Amino acid sequence: MDRRHFLTTSAAAAALAVQPTFVHAQSKGKLIFMTPAAFSLAFSPVLYAASTGLFEKEGVQVQVEAGRGAAQSIQLVAAKQVQAGRTGGANYMIARSNNNAPVIAFATVAQRSPFAIISSKNAPIEKPEDVVGKTIGMQSAGGSMEATLDLMLMRANIGGDKIRRERVADSAASFGMIEAKRVDAFLGNTSASIRLQQQNYPVHTLKMDDGVPGQVYVADEALLSANPDAYIAFTRAVHKGINELASMDEAGLKKAIETMGGKFSIPGINNTVVALADLRANMDLWSVDGSHKQALRCVPRLWTEGEALLRKADLVKGAAKPMYNATIWERAVA
Repeated sequence: MDRRHFLTTSAAAAALAVQPTFVHAQSKGKLIFMTPAAFSLAFSPVLYAASTGLFEKEGVQVQVEAGRGAAQSIQLVAAKQVQAGRTGGANYMIARSNNNAPVIAFATVAQRSPFAIISSKNAPIEKPEDVVGKTIGMQSAGGSMEATLDLMLMRANIGGDKIRRERVADSAASFGMIEAKRVDAFLGNTSASIRLQQQNYPVHTLKMDDGVPGQVYVADEALLSANPDAYIAFTRAVHKGINELASMDEAGLKKAIETMGGKFSIPGINNTVVALADLRANMDLWSVDGSHKQALRCVPRLWTEGEALLRKADLVKGAAKPMYNATIWERAVA
């Protein structure tokens, strides 16, 4: 898939009925940011910054839109339909190297994979080998969840043809497909797993460790180069939001969840116990070496090791090229 394919992906572009605006004036501009799925507390770094005015304080306007898969985030960023998006680290590295996607990562929001294999305690998937011969549900083909699964299978020396794949939603409701025996398990993010556990479903969760940076923010490389100030302001605001959330006690987190829910439609946040557990589980993914001070940083060691692993798996095949822009974080935070 080359640049022309990205720019002519009309079906993906049509899925987002907004017109991009990139302002070059006294303000730092307006960015349309796309999440890879429906709004959830997994996306709190951006949702919190948007709902508390942190973006405006940094001089950038941010419009947040919910996407329909990690691959779509890359496609629409490349097509300049949105100016920034969140996608999976492995998914992004493959697209940039193999498909010549004109996008670049400028921040790592989840330093580790946020995904898990969710199964029933009655027939648990406790280790990678347990997926052999099983039907595994996933949100979309070719997305970051599937890339994470493939890499986990490779590390366990399991061929990708040893499982069957079905499309399901990344939500707690998909557990019903396990109960109906339509799938043996499904791939979910931290939020889906937490909601099921807190609602006392008979859930078993296997966190997927793929050795690659979990979730990243990407931008069109040309736009990033032309107007870095907008991305610096965006990154600074999100970083401030992460550290504000990390410093809050339970009462503060409850208020933050209410504030985000007042601006965005986030399923499940009315259940305070579940929402708090969900937010805390996601906050752990944002930390670097147990601290949020370096949140959003593209840690060189993790990226080098992750790319080497993807090349060993023959998933990244293209010529070596810079995988991330470190200067945005450095100018925003360091």
